[in-house]
This record gives sequence, C-alpha cells and structure tokens, in this order.
Amino acid sequence: MPKLARDGGKHLRKEDAIYKRFIQNATQLLDRPPNDEWAWLFLMQHHGAPTRLLDWTEGPLVALYFATHDPALDAVDSALWCLDPIALNNKANLSFAYELELPAFSDKALENYLPSRLDAKTQMSPVAAIGPRSTKRMAAQSGTFTINHRTHAPIETLYDRQHVWRYVIPATARATIRDELAHLGYSSFSIFPDIDMVTKIIEREYLA
Repeated sequence: MPKLARDGGKHLRKEDAIYKRFIQNATQLLDRPPNDEWAWLFLMQHHGAPTRLLDWTEGPLVALYFATHDPALDAVDSALWCLDPIALNNKANLSFAYELELPAFSDKALENYLPSRLDAKTQMSPVAAIGPRSTKRMAAQSGTFTINHRTHAPIETLYDRQHVWRYVIPATARATIRDELAHLGYSSFSIFPDIDMVTKIIEREYLA
C-alpha cells in the first residue's frame, strides 16, 4: 500500500492538508516549481512525503537492489514483488485500443485520481500508470507508479491475485546478491545519482 494509506488508512483524510503544506514550504527551494497537481505529487513521492502513489520499477535488477541493499537487514528474508500492470488495469476496467498500452498521468482517464477530483461517493480501483521521468533519480531507477483512489487494500490481495507475485529472497542470499549487483554496476550511486550520494559513498569508503 502507498504510504498515505498505511496505518489503517487513518491519514487519508489529511491528504489535502499535506499537499497544501508541502507546496507552501517546498516552493521556495525549487528553481522551477511544478505547475500541475501530478507534478507536485511526483515531487512529493520523490522526497518521501506521504501520497497515494506507490513506486515500482521496470528494471528487475533495480528492484533486486532495493530488496537487498541494506546490510542491517541481512538476518531476515526479503522479497521481490512483480506486478503485471496490464492485468491490474484490466481488472480496474481500464483498457486501450492497443492491449499493452499503459495510461499516462496526463490522460483524462486518470483525472479522477487527482486530489482535487477525489469524490467520496465513488470508489475506483488502483491502477498502474507511467509518468515523465523528470529527475535523474527516476530515470536511473526506471521508475513508474501505481496510484490508489479510495480502495486501499494491499494490491496483492485484490481480485484473484493473478496480477502480482512475490519472490522470497532468503536471508543467506542477500549479501551474495548485493555483491553480484555491484559487479553489474548496480550501486547506491547508480540508483541515486545525486551529490548527496557522492558524499555518503566517500564517507563509507574513507571514514568507516
């Protein structure tokens, strides 16, 4: 579930307040503030603010990186989730002339998922959609999203459960997978290509 829908959904009614407060305080820090709701939501998600968006990646090795990158969790199993976005959207009655097409967040079909358009009288299913990869981090992570409307059950519990799969990664395999990914070029810097990560890598290599 997306961050805003966790904890039993008790924070959902705060979405408008969170959205307005983020815009109020983030605008001064941006050279080019977003000019539409979706762009603001992407920016909020990018910086860890609670939204109805859930991050996914089109890169399986990127997903594997996120599932294994933290050595502090090597004592427990982790999981790799795989979503069939077309199957999810079909079950949400969202389809196109070309059967493998995914909606973009600029499409009219998704307008009712915007914070300003949410209607308490309707309840639409979560859908998978693509948005502009407007930051280096989103491009590096091959990022894409699902977005909830007012249905906030975990995606893996919806319908007949034939649109998502979970692959368990044993705790004993995590360190080996992490090393193999590093040899393939999947590192903290390639996944988070920004100056803050350059500093963290230097600290880890020279000050640890």
